Amino acid sequence: MKKILIILLVLHTFLLVFSGCGSTDVTGGGDEPFARIVDQMGRELLVPKVPERIISISPANTEIAFALGLGDRLVGVTDYCSYPTQAQDKTSVGGYSDPNLEKIVALEPDLILAGSFHKEEVLKLDEMGIPVLVLDPQSLEEIYESFELVAIATGAEAEFKRLAADMKGRIDAVEERLASLEEDKKVRVYFEVYSDPLMSAGNKAEINEIISLAGGINIFADIDGTYPVVSAEAVVKRDPQVILFPDYHGTEEFNAELLQERPGWGEIDAVKNGRVHAVENDVFSRPGPRFVEAVEAAAKLFYPDLF
Repeated sequence: MKKILIILLVLHTFLLVFSGCGSTDVTGGGDEPFARIVDQMGRELLVPKVPERIISISPANTEIAFALGLGDRLVGVTDYCSYPTQAQDKTSVGGYSDPNLEKIVALEPDLILAGSFHKEEVLKLDEMGIPVLVLDPQSLEEIYESFELVAIATGAEAEFKRLAADMKGRIDAVEERLASLEEDKKVRVYFEVYSDPLMSAGNKAEINEIISLAGGINIFADIDGTYPVVSAEAVVKRDPQVILFPDYHGTEEFNAELLQERPGWGEIDAVKNGRVHAVENDVFSRPGPRFVEAVEAAAKLFYPDLF
């Protein structure tokens, strides 16, 4: 009888252990984390539970969070997180380049969305045991990847699929309208990132891909880099048919007058034909959901007859 009781006790214990090994606690309360991913800095990230308190220290990441329906879970953003307007109602944790770690810790976040610019802050937050997801997309494909990483880390996979499908559909629509455009009819485009020193977009810049998807030809696409310094003479020689610049430079009329004052620029095709346009800086510079808006806006400026 005693032996039977011992056998039953051992069997009972075995069943408890076995059943426990076969379960997964998606809330992070068990041994298994809610999510295990590798971010765009190549770091392995363990998210112990579904994040309910998220902080974004990058304007682009803030836009991603809202686009994935995570606005209610955002408890902190930077001073530069201006879009969507709801972001401006969130608690500020400082600037983009200098987020305040004390404010971040005080908000007791479950997850922080950072950029590759924040290497020092990431190391400190890692030491504190706060999960940090680093996003650093350099192309449209990597932008989609950044959306998916945030979705996996927060349980927003359904929203990711909807967002990605919407963006791809809109980009496909632009490509359809440009389908009849012959290669030799594509407009040459100069994007002035900065005026002093003169900087433009190389082939590794997000803006280069925007121009390409919009049916244009970036006149500095042959430069292997992101934002190279270029010469005024090189711009004149490559004779762009369209000139774009971020809206923080001033109004279109004011900037067009300044361009004409540069030696030789009065003879540039874009200047002679009044095709010098200001574009919304945040839309063209933030690698997030509004990338598709930049493509649509550029395409309309390049080929108004098609759009």
